[in-house]
Amino acid sequence: TWVSIGNASTAEGMFWEAVNAIGVLKTPAIISIYDDGYGISVPNQFQMVKGNISAILQGFRRDPKGEEGYDLYTVPGWDYPALLEVYRTAAEIARERHIPALVHVTELTQPQGHSTSGSHERYKSPERLQWEQEHDCLRKMKEWMIEVGVASEEDFARWEEEDRATVESIRKEAWEAYQLPILTERQEVLTLLDEAVTLAPHLAEPLRRIRSDLTEIPHPLRRDLHSGVHKALALLRREPESVRAGLARWKRDQAQVNAARYGSHLYSGRALDVPQVRPRYADDPPRVPGFEVLNAAFDAILARDPRVVAFGEDVGRLGDVNQGFRGLQEKYGALRVADTGIRETTIVGQAIGLAMRGLRPIAEIQYLDYLLYALQIMSDDLATLLWRTAGGQKAPVIVRTRGHRLEGIWHSGSLMAGLIHLVRGMVVCVPRDMTRAAGFYNTLLQADEPGVVVEVLNGYRLREPLPENLAEITVPLGVPEVLREGEDVTIVTYGAMCRIALQAAERLAEVGVQAEVIDVQTLLPFDRHGVILESLKKTSRILFTDEDVPGGTTAYMMQEVIEKQGGYYYLDSPPRTLPGAPHRPAYGSDGDYWSKPNVESVFDAVYEMMYEVDPAAYPAIY
Repeated sequence: TWVSIGNASTAEGMFWEAVNAIGVLKTPAIISIYDDGYGISVPNQFQMVKGNISAILQGFRRDPKGEEGYDLYTVPGWDYPALLEVYRTAAEIARERHIPALVHVTELTQPQGHSTSGSHERYKSPERLQWEQEHDCLRKMKEWMIEVGVASEEDFARWEEEDRATVESIRKEAWEAYQLPILTERQEVLTLLDEAVTLAPHLAEPLRRIRSDLTEIPHPLRRDLHSGVHKALALLRREPESVRAGLARWKRDQAQVNAARYGSHLYSGRALDVPQVRPRYADDPPRVPGFEVLNAAFDAILARDPRVVAFGEDVGRLGDVNQGFRGLQEKYGALRVADTGIRETTIVGQAIGLAMRGLRPIAEIQYLDYLLYALQIMSDDLATLLWRTAGGQKAPVIVRTRGHRLEGIWHSGSLMAGLIHLVRGMVVCVPRDMTRAAGFYNTLLQADEPGVVVEVLNGYRLREPLPENLAEITVPLGVPEVLREGEDVTIVTYGAMCRIALQAAERLAEVGVQAEVIDVQTLLPFDRHGVILESLKKTSRILFTDEDVPGGTTAYMMQEVIEKQGGYYYLDSPPRTLPGAPHRPAYGSDGDYWSKPNVESVFDAVYEMMYEVDPAAYPAIY
C-alpha cells in the first residue's frame, strides 16, 4: 500500500493513530511524507516538536535485528537517483517481509504557494524563493538527465514546445466538450425567451434584458441559465399558463437532470430491496438474554459467509464487552474475529479498505460516544464514497456500536442528531432489542450500503424470546413498526425509548387515553411508506420523543412527518417533542431520571395534549 501525506498534516492525531496501527498490523505500507518546510504559510517549527518529523518518528524505527517497527528513510525530493534507490529498497522489504516504511521526502518546493490568496511571496524570504527556483524538482530532473546523457538541451527545448502545444490542445478540447452542452442549453433558453416575448409583448423589455444578460456571458454556467429562467418566470407569474408553459417545463426537466447530475448515488438503494423475513417463534420459545440472541446471530453470519470479518476493541478474545462475539474467535480464528487497539478512526479506516476489496467487515466502535473519534472519516470518506465516485466505488462497512440509556455521564448519551446529519450516505439503524439488531445485520449483509447499527446498551441482559429463524430474519429499512395501537395520540420513538413509551402508554390507558406507539426502527432512511402519517391521520395528535438533546433527532423526525409527509394538515393539536436534557446524563439513577424522558414525563406530555383538547375529560393533575 502506497500512502502519501504532507509534512504539516502529520501534526494531526489520526496520522499517529494510523502509523501506530499500520505498525501493529505489520501492513506492507510505504508512507511518503512530502516536506516543503511549511503547512500553507506556517513553518515546521510551529507544526511539530523539533521542527523535523524524522526526529520524532525515531521511536518507530525497527531494530535491524528484529521485525517490529518501521524502516525510516530521509531523501531530498529533487534527487531522482536517491529517490529510486530508497523506494526500491523500501518496496522490496515491505513486500517480502511485511515491514512498513516511512519515507521523509525533504527539500521540496511549492512553486505557486498553497492558493491564490496564500501566495508564498507573502511569507517566504527572497533567499528561500531563490533556493526554490534552483531546487525545483523539474529543473533538477532536467539537469540530471542532461548530465547522464539521457537527453540534451535541444531535446528538452523541442519536447517542451511539443508538450505545450499538446497540453493546450487537450485543454481546449476538454473545455469545448464541457461548454458545448451548456451552450446548447443556453440556446434553448434564448429560444424560449423569444417565444415569451411574442406571447407577452407588454413584458418584452425586461424579458429581452434577461436574454441579453445571458447572451453576454462568455462562458456561462448552468446556474446562470436557471437564474435567468427563474427571473423570467417570476415576471410571467400573472400570465396564462400557456405563456409560461415552455419555460416552466424546461425548468422542471432540467431541475431533474441536474439533481441526478450532481446528487445521484448517495445510496445505491439495494438495501431497500432486501425482502422482509419476520421472526418465527415456537409455541413456547426460550427467553434468553439479549447478548445471547446476538451471539447466535453472529455465529450464523460468520458460518454462512466467509467474507465477514469482525474486529474492534475487546471483540476477539473477550468476545466484546457485552459478549456478542463470545467464543467466536476460538471458533472462526483470530483473522475473522479480531482485537484492535483503542483507535476508532483507524478501525473505520481499516474497515473501508477491507470493504473496498470485497470483504464484509463489521467494525465495532465500543460505545456510541466513541463514534465522535471516528466521525470525520465516516463523514468525509465512508458516507460520501459512492456519491463522490458516481457509483464507481463502494465500501459496505457495517459499524456496530451501542448507546442510549445507561446511567452516568459517559457511554449513556444519545448523540443521534450529530450522527445522522454527518453520515448522509450511510444507513442508521436504531433497533429496540437484539432480535431487531440481528435482523438489521442480516439485511445490511445482503446489500451494499454502509451502515451504523446502534444497539441498546442496557438491553443485553434483558430477556427476549429466541426466534427459530434467527439466521434468516431481516428488518426492512425505513419501515416503522406499530408496537401498540391507539386512537388518541401517536407517540414516535426508537431504541431504548420504545420500552419507556410502551410503559407510559399503559399508564395513559388507565386514565382513558389510548396512545399509538411507533418504533421508527431506522433514522436513515426514515419512514419510506408514511406509516407514521397514517397513524397521525387517525389520532390527529403526535409526540416525538427520544434521549437526544432538544432540537436534535426529535426535531428531525418532526420535520420528516409534519413537513415532508404533510402531517401538518392532519393536526388538531400542536406537534410536541420530548427530548432529553441539553447536557449529558447526570450521575446516578436520579441523574438519569432528570436527564432523559421517563414514563412520567412521557405520560405528562401526552396528558397535557389531551387536557388542551378537553379539560373536563382530562382535568389537570398538577
